[in-house]
Amino acid sequence: MRVVTFKIDEELLERLDMLAMKLGIPRSELIREAIISFINNKSSITELARGRRLRVKRIILT
Repeated sequence: MRVVTFKIDEELLERLDMLAMKLGIPRSELIREAIISFINNKSSITELARGRRLRVKRIILT
């Protein structure tokens, strides 16, 4: 697995940490699962694209 670095605001990080602790999983696993869930939910991507915050050229789900 590769390491990916990104910026996140403090409030969201605290919410992630609280949820990870509640679920008893590492923060990184929670983030991975959230990203997978988001990508697998085509309607989420379509809604985001409508807001013009994201342009989707092609989605390939395997």
